[in-house]
Amino acid sequence: MRHTQISSPFTVTAIRAWQPETPGSPKDWRTSLGQIIVEVELESGVLGVGVGGGGTASIHVIHNVLRSEIVGREFSTPIEVHDDMCRFTSFYGLSGIVPMAISGIDIAIWDAYAKSKNLTILELLNPDQNPGISCPMYQTVFDDVGASHAVENGMAAVKLHLERFGCDPDIQKISELVYRTREAIGSECGLMLDAFGKWDLTTTRKIADEVCTHVIDWIEEPLLPQEVASYTELCEKSPIAIAGGEHEYLIYGFRRLMDNSAHHVYQPDINWCGGLSTLIAIYEMASRHNVRVCPHRGSEPFALPAIMALDLEPLAESGREWFKAFYPPTKIEHGRAICSTDLGFGVQLSNKNAK
Repeated sequence: MRHTQISSPFTVTAIRAWQPETPGSPKDWRTSLGQIIVEVELESGVLGVGVGGGGTASIHVIHNVLRSEIVGREFSTPIEVHDDMCRFTSFYGLSGIVPMAISGIDIAIWDAYAKSKNLTILELLNPDQNPGISCPMYQTVFDDVGASHAVENGMAAVKLHLERFGCDPDIQKISELVYRTREAIGSECGLMLDAFGKWDLTTTRKIADEVCTHVIDWIEEPLLPQEVASYTELCEKSPIAIAGGEHEYLIYGFRRLMDNSAHHVYQPDINWCGGLSTLIAIYEMASRHNVRVCPHRGSEPFALPAIMALDLEPLAESGREWFKAFYPPTKIEHGRAICSTDLGFGVQLSNKNAK
């Protein structure tokens, strides 16, 4: 893994945040109600854009707390801005809304910073990587039919979403579905399971013991994120790797998880966890702990360059088809996500979402 940090003074002169128009999208905290757009402007006039979470509460934090701390000050690197925001909000902002706000600003600053150097994010993070490289993808599916279609489209792996089975699942029905899915995709395709925090420790162990013969890459978020001690016990005893971290925040939260050996695979969401600066730090920490990182929604334009630059086992999760606040979407060919060769993250605001 290589991370190159260029130090070059810059000043942020403006920060704006708003909610995008996403007609037809699901209405919950993770989707249209939670997503925000952030735009920053540097003294040079270069604009950068990013996505955060937290909805109107996050926008309030940006406009009334973080903006006054950042605008008009000179910084040397985007990471310096990120660290300053974390220190400034450390008494109340270690998880949830504040890191989601920080994420949007951090991504936008990285975008503007790379553009000011006439570089892509990939080139900025790892100049040794070839532009326009691609990596394999996996897709979330709900049954064996969807899994078959994903494999036909070139996906390297599929993830069965099992939330609908509830908190007291029928283990036999899950086992039968896993069997049918493995039969449908063959032995070469990766297969994961996602419980979305619906199970407890005992249930997860029973299911892991039941389906492990079908070669499962990981079980994702079987428990609620705060159940760290149970995750640690599960990682010690499960015959299948345990994944999580999608709903964790900042490097402090991920340090707690890794120090407690709470997961085998870590899945930060760049739009929530603290932005690209946090994602870089997670990769560096994971390397020391000898654990894997596989970011949530990794095929989207903001996470993909980091995966390409920093990951020794690059694998990108399919993104949100309904989220059209930016263009162009990541180009996908034969189940592989292709990194943008345009400056910064390589995206622009759609006309209806421009401010």
